[in-house]
Amino acid sequence: MLDAINGHPQAKAVLGPVFSGSSGASHAYLFHGPAGSGRAEIAEALAVELLARGSDRDDTAIRVKGRTHPDLEWIVPEGANGEILVDDIRDRIVAAVPLRPFEAECRIFVVEAADRMNESAANAFLKTLEEPPDYAHIILIADSPAAVQATIVSRCQRVRFERPSAEAVAARLERSGVSPATAKLCARLADGDAARAELLASEEGGALRDAGQRLARAALSGQTATARPWMEIVAASAERGKAAQKVIEDSTAARLEVAAKSERTRITRDAEERGKRARRRAESEAADAALHVAQLWLRDVHRVAVGADAAALPAEVRDDAASADPAALRRAIELVDRTRSAMRLNIGRELAIEALSHRLNGALR
Repeated sequence: MLDAINGHPQAKAVLGPVFSGSSGASHAYLFHGPAGSGRAEIAEALAVELLARGSDRDDTAIRVKGRTHPDLEWIVPEGANGEILVDDIRDRIVAAVPLRPFEAECRIFVVEAADRMNESAANAFLKTLEEPPDYAHIILIADSPAAVQATIVSRCQRVRFERPSAEAVAARLERSGVSPATAKLCARLADGDAARAELLASEEGGALRDAGQRLARAALSGQTATARPWMEIVAASAERGKAAQKVIEDSTAARLEVAAKSERTRITRDAEERGKRARRRAESEAADAALHVAQLWLRDVHRVAVGADAAALPAEVRDDAASADPAALRRAIELVDRTRSAMRLNIGRELAIEALSHRLNGALR
């Protein structure tokens, strides 16, 4: 795991001794930096490191990845506006922190997008953050400390993550078994977001890349009505969601084999909810990745249309730019950006992408 942290000097200095076992973990961390810089990945690795001490590391890693370890609470935004709600903080952190670990030596609480805690959630969280028991470790993840309530930031050890270069992202993909050509392509398409690059390089990623590209090119050629490119994005996103839900189901099945009878109903119920949430998140992330590819295609076409150097771009981009209007392209890029922002508010994904397809067609005509 220290390989993944090498590109983050400050994070390596703070967390390296914890991973090596030469230093204890802080009671609270704030992992901050751009999306896709590896914040959640390192948080997951740290959770495995701490929870696996004295137990089976491989089994711990599987359960942490599936979010089924009994001593791990991993909170992501669930509110209608993409917020972390006060009930999540009260039920899953405030009420849970005082409980002793179930099987590990500690308990881990991770809050993704901590900058999206609404005011009530942040206030409910503050008291717990002030005086957690020795066995509790809290990891907050946010884009910037400035976006998190100052009183919360002051009680955390800050860990900064840097935006990785395209070369670093490509090298990381290659280390995981992705071919050099695909790694380079996905690193460029991800635009500095390592998590998105991994998604685009995954088994379902090829379909997402193709769907995003076809959405942009159908609008540029005026073929949206006949090609119906939004359906490809919806289908590819659904496949990604099914895969995410299956991870939860598989890890739960393994856990049920060794669980006491009295716990099986609760484990099954909780897993069903986690599976639904994982599916929704995966579908949203996949759809956003496809739209990002479409937006990047339009942006590259715009670069060519205004005379920028196009030597490194695909020939299809140069073809699409031959008769494109730069002002219309700017409007189209903004339409994609607005749709991506709206989708983060849990609006109907299929209708939003279909509407975008028709709006792009109109903007580019």
